[in-house]
Amino acid sequence: MKARALSWLNRFFALSPSANVDPEVARHFRRNFIVNALDVTNWLFGASFVSVNAILPVYASHLTDSPIVIGLIPALTDAGWFLPQLFLAPFVERLPRKLPVVAWLGALERVPYFVLPFAVLWFDRLPRPTVVILFIVLMFWKSIGSGISATPWQELIAKVIPVSHRGRFFGLAHLAGQLLGVAGSALAAIILYSWPYPQNFALSFLVGCLGIGASYIFVMATIEPAQTPTPQPPHSNRQYARRLFQILQANANFRTYLLSRWLAYLGGMAGGFLAVYAIKQFHLPDSQAAVFTGILYGAAVVGYGVWGPLGDRWGNKRVLQIASSLWLVALGVALWASDAWGFYLVFVLLGFGSAGVVLSDFNIALEFGPEAERPTYIGLTRTITGPALFIAPLVGGWIAQRWSYSTLFVVSLIFALAGLLLLWLRVQEPRNLAKAESQLQVS
Repeated sequence: MKARALSWLNRFFALSPSANVDPEVARHFRRNFIVNALDVTNWLFGASFVSVNAILPVYASHLTDSPIVIGLIPALTDAGWFLPQLFLAPFVERLPRKLPVVAWLGALERVPYFVLPFAVLWFDRLPRPTVVILFIVLMFWKSIGSGISATPWQELIAKVIPVSHRGRFFGLAHLAGQLLGVAGSALAAIILYSWPYPQNFALSFLVGCLGIGASYIFVMATIEPAQTPTPQPPHSNRQYARRLFQILQANANFRTYLLSRWLAYLGGMAGGFLAVYAIKQFHLPDSQAAVFTGILYGAAVVGYGVWGPLGDRWGNKRVLQIASSLWLVALGVALWASDAWGFYLVFVLLGFGSAGVVLSDFNIALEFGPEAERPTYIGLTRTITGPALFIAPLVGGWIAQRWSYSTLFVVSLIFALAGLLLLWLRVQEPRNLAKAESQLQVS
């Protein structure tokens, strides 16, 4: 049994000679794969106690009745992750090593997670308008912290994990993280049910800090080989902006992909309101938010196990198509659900589909451009589509406040369908185009 396990591990970590991997990257590949997978795994475990899709919105509903304020949680989370990335790309491209920057920015990113549990206890002594403002400030800090560390972290992963294993890396790391997240959600449900408000939320957030802190330890164990960046002449902001425009103008496939993601992200405007709607509509306790989080994580466990290998085999575009289709089904179920049981299925579909969307959307951005310009392509992908992620939940909150949650679900469905059709019909798999161009150059 041991020999068979070792044989499987050797095959799993085997790098094909044709992959042309840098010798130093190949030398430390196994270690880097493991420690960075543990980084992602522990982060996701900690995040299960501070769930953006369930626990944080339900906590915010104790602070305010405004759907717009509640919508700010996913809006800031997603936009904060996406918007800053392009602005760091030129800086990251020139760095021979990414890990030192990841270390500094990663520490800054984690500060609000450690402040939040104590702030929750303090908030109860302050006027409600002040509490809402301070809570939004914490959400903003948390989100921007993630965004400014995202580009160097993604480039670090792309640098130490060869493209042949990235799908498996993210799939396995997320699978393990979501599996731990199921246990974390169960514990969060017990905490939220057993302790009175606000101690229950404070304790849940505090336990989440343990995973968030552990993830930092593992990412710092990465061994990153120093590489000389591709020499680039100094350029002004205007020259860099012209370069970005030239990339968008020349790469029609990339441009169409960005438009499809804009529509898809607008189609996700209902995501942050599902748990709040279900709890209010069917008069459920706060602990139900952790139950929904557990279902979300449990479905994602299966999803990451399935989508990661399929992305390596099929390409990320096909995975993105299929996974995005599940969001349409989830919205349909939410519209027709007559009791809380229907929302169990909604969160199953959301968790399984989101796993595919996260993996494919994350990895496909690494494949559109040449390696020397990869940080710029990553930055363009995140920053250009980031406004949609900020606008969507705010528009969703306004629609829910002005009309109803059912109207919100219908509008979300229309945008999601438009994005899926554009992706399906007009975007080509970038790795296939790269192979075709390589073959043309050889011939």
